Amino acid sequence: MENNIGVPLRDFATGKTQPELALLLSVSQSAVSQMLSSTRDIWVKTNPDGSHSAIELRPVGSRRKPKAA
Repeated sequence: MENNIGVPLRDFATGKTQPELALLLSVSQSAVSQMLSSTRDIWVKTNPDGSHSAIELRPVGSRRKPKAA
């Protein structure tokens, strides 16, 4: 079931090949492969014009730079 942020990538990917997903999301096939094999929280939304956009949900501050030695 789609909510206001879309559907989980794994649900959206059901029945589609990685090259098909890459075309729908305007990314490379290798990017799709990495997204599917990771534990990232990626959601896909269908836009009113029929295109698709993907977003990643993550906690604020989750991409901290490593401390300098």
